[in-house]
Amino acid sequence: MLELPDNMLSADAAMALLADIERSSHEAARRLPESSAVRDLWDGLVFSVAGVRIVAAMNEVSEMLPFQERITRVPGAKPWMLGLANVRGSLLPVIDLQLYFGGKAVVPSKASRILVLRLRGLVTGLLVPSVQGMRHFSIHDRLSDARMKGALGAYVYEAFSVQGEVWPVFSMSALAADPDFRTASA
Repeated sequence: MLELPDNMLSADAAMALLADIERSSHEAARRLPESSAVRDLWDGLVFSVAGVRIVAAMNEVSEMLPFQERITRVPGAKPWMLGLANVRGSLLPVIDLQLYFGGKAVVPSKASRILVLRLRGLVTGLLVPSVQGMRHFSIHDRLSDARMKGALGAYVYEAFSVQGEVWPVFSMSALAADPDFRTASA
C-alpha cells in the first residue's frame, strides 16, 4: 500500500476540501452586486490639461507611463510633437497635449504622465501635467450633448454631473481622428 507524506491529503480529504471551496465561492458570489448594477457604471481616467480637469474613457487609454526624460526630438515636427520615446523596445511618438491646445508646455514633474493611445490605427503618447486617478460614474449621471468652450471643447461631447460638479468627458477617439492631430510635421 502506498503511504502519503504527512503534508499530503488523502483523496477523500482533498474532495472534501474542494467541496468546501466550491460552497464558499457560491456564498461569496451571492454577495456580489447584480451584473446590471455593474453595467450601470462608466469608468474614466481623470487628468488635467491647462488647469482644466477632464475625464477620458478608460477603454480609450491603453497605458499610463511616468514621464521619460529621454525623448528624441524629431526635426521638422510641430512644437507640440516632443519626439520619440523608447518604450520597451518600441518607438512611441510623444505629444505635449497642453502645447497642442495652444497652452504652455507641460513642465515635467513626478506627477507628469504619458497616456498611451492605441486608437484608429494611431499609437501615440500624450504628455499631461498630472493624473488624478480613476473615477466611476453612474450612467444615470450622464449629460449627453454637453459642450465646453475653448480648444478642448471640440473633443467634449458629453459630461457627468455628480453632486453639482460637472466632469467633462474628453474623447480620445475624436482627438485620434483629427487630421490636424495626425499631422505632426511642421
